[in-house]
This record gives sequence, C-alpha cells and structure tokens, in this order.
Amino acid sequence: MEPVPVAMESLDPRYCFLLDAGDTLWIWSGWKARITVANKARLFAERLNKRDRKGVAAIETCRDPKVPEEFWMAFCGSPNRPDEAIVEHVPENFVPERKRLYQVNIGMGFLELPQVDLPKGVAKQELLNTKCVYILDCTSDIFLWMGKKANRLLKMAGQKMVTELHEMIERPDYVQVSRETEDEESMMFRSKFAGWDDIVPVDFTRTSESVSRVPDLKVLVKRDNMMRTDLTALFLDRQPAMSPEESEELLNDCNEDLEFIESFVLEGKKFVRLPDGEFGSFYTMDCYVFLCRYAVIPDESEDESDAGDVESQQDFKCVLYFWQGRDASNMGWLHFTFQLQPTFEKIFKDKLEVVRMHQQQENHKFLSHFHRKFVIRRGRRGLTRNLGGKWPELFQMRANGSSVCTRTIQIDCR
Repeated sequence: MEPVPVAMESLDPRYCFLLDAGDTLWIWSGWKARITVANKARLFAERLNKRDRKGVAAIETCRDPKVPEEFWMAFCGSPNRPDEAIVEHVPENFVPERKRLYQVNIGMGFLELPQVDLPKGVAKQELLNTKCVYILDCTSDIFLWMGKKANRLLKMAGQKMVTELHEMIERPDYVQVSRETEDEESMMFRSKFAGWDDIVPVDFTRTSESVSRVPDLKVLVKRDNMMRTDLTALFLDRQPAMSPEESEELLNDCNEDLEFIESFVLEGKKFVRLPDGEFGSFYTMDCYVFLCRYAVIPDESEDESDAGDVESQQDFKCVLYFWQGRDASNMGWLHFTFQLQPTFEKIFKDKLEVVRMHQQQENHKFLSHFHRKFVIRRGRRGLTRNLGGKWPELFQMRANGSSVCTRTIQIDCR
C-alpha cells in the first residue's frame, strides 16, 4: 500500500485504490483490476477500520465505470465524474521505494542517526527495541516510532531528527510524518513490516459441539491449584537434630502399634516372600512390598462404669508399603497394582491403605520398623558375578536429623 495524491492522474484501471474520507473508507477498483487485488484492499480496509477507527468508519466498494456520486464527492468535491480520462500510467516494473530504518542515538553533545541493517531488505518487528526510538523513511511516508521504555530525551531527539530528515530530501507534497507508539501502531505503519499481522488462528477441524461446549470451572480451578507449589519450606531454618533419647522414644512409639510385618520382593513378574535373612537389605534395581498390620488403640473416652464390661475385640488397620529402588523399572508398580494389591484388597477391604515410596524418600514410620538396620545395595537381588574372587564393598551410613532415619548406602569403592 503506497500513498498517492488525490487526483485523477493517480487512478489506473489495473489497480485498486483506497480513499480515506474520514467516516467512510472507499475502495475503488479499475475495470482491469484482478479480484484478488480487490480482496486484499478490502482486507486492509477492514484492519484499518478496526485498529485506527475502532470500527466506526463505513467501508464502501465500487468498480469502474459504475462509480456512485458519493465517491466522486469525497474524491474531488463534485458528484459528477471528472472529464479526465483514466489511463494506464503505472510502469509494469514498478517497485516501491526502498525502506530505510534509522535508530536515534544521543552522543556526547551531538545526535546521530545510524541506519539499521534490514536482512534481505525486509523490515521485521523484531528489529524494534522497546528502549529505543526509530525513524522509518519510505520516501513517500515517514514514521517516528517510540518504544515504551525509551527515555524522554531520546523521544525529543527523535522528533527533532524526523523533522530535519523530512526537509533534507526532496519529497512529494502529500508526504506525512506519522508518530507511532509501541503497541499502538497504525495499520499503515504495520504494513511496512513483514509478518506483522493480528490474525487469529482458527482450527477448522473442530466441530460446532466442541466450540459451543462450556469449560468446566471445577476442572480449571483444580488444574490451577495443582500448578501452585508452596516453596516456603525451602527458606525455613533447618530443624534441629533429635537427641538420642528422643530418637529412641520415637522409635518405640512407631513400633508400639505394630502387630506383624510381612515382606515380599518382585522376582520376574511375580511377588514372592522375602527370606528372613534378607529383611532390611534392599537393592536399587528391585521393588519390595511390606504388609504391616497395626492395632487401632481406642480413645480414652469411655466411662468408668464400662470398665467391668467384656473387652471388645481390638480393631486393626493394614498398610501396604511399596518400595521402589532408584534404578528399578516402573513395571514393578504395574505388577503390584494388577497382581498383589487386588488380592489384599479382597482380604482387608476398606482397612487397607497403600503407600508408594521411592528410594531414600521413606517416612519415619516405615524406617522405624527396621531398627536402624536399613541397607541399600547397588544392582539387583541375587545377581552374582564370577570375577574370580569377592570384591570389597564400601558403605556410607547416613542419619538425617534422627537416628531413626539411619540408612547404610553402598557407594563407589575406588
């Protein structure tokens, strides 16, 4: 879109022209103009009306020679068609004037206007920096673009430089100097840059039912809550370590209600009972299951009159701990979910609770059942190597904050 003077000499029957008459945007198409060119002009007028006129202006289309009187009134001030003939005067090899983009800089006591290099002569929006001021010279149009974060002196320097640049070169009489602000650019300024469009992508594969479907607010709220993470624990002071007496008391409290514990290990695709001699030994490539039965101690709220009654049967609950090594596959969890868990759910029903844990993420309750004999070895259980002798193994004992959390972990032996 190139500006031309409002005169009969500017019209060409092979092209389309856009006349901005304030309240009305006229699109004049020559009798030799292609439909695609007219559609492009109409699209440009729609964007111009939406962005610059806020949708207030009316858009009218006419094609020569059927041109209404309203167009000639807006074009030349008379309802009658002028006597001048409309001839082909635009050269076949017409090329718009080359655009030049300058950046306004303030030096030590002087102003400079370095030219910005346009890749392959194409201006793009990415070249504009929000902290700078630019001048776009298109010969027939001059634009002063000011970023939001540009300082006041830079903006004043840009206004002075654009005035001097306008007078420095011989230009047509209809040239205008436009001032543009970031995020509020006119449609004419945007048209000088490649790919600067506000086109909304549309998925034509969606059905009318999916488009009209209202999103579930409960799902959106739940998703938003899941994305929120409480980071306050990262900045709190580290809790003081427990004394040996407190650790021993915690160990006894955690094992007070434990009635029995049974252990299983995954071998192949089945869970088998873990031998008693291997209780407390873990391997990083294996998965273990521990069935713990706890006695439910009733609250001390019964009256003294009921003390002589027959003691009712004590209630219980079961916890099924699933322990997964750091190098173990997630297939172990699937075998547990579809094989072992349904079996215990049929037996204990609603009294069963499943807890999944990963290596070195165990809770105090689980660790207390091993009485500080918690050994983690590398590799897989039962895997032996015939290397001509027994190689030495190095272990490190760790107790984070309490002796209840004591773990003996195998490390590199070098």
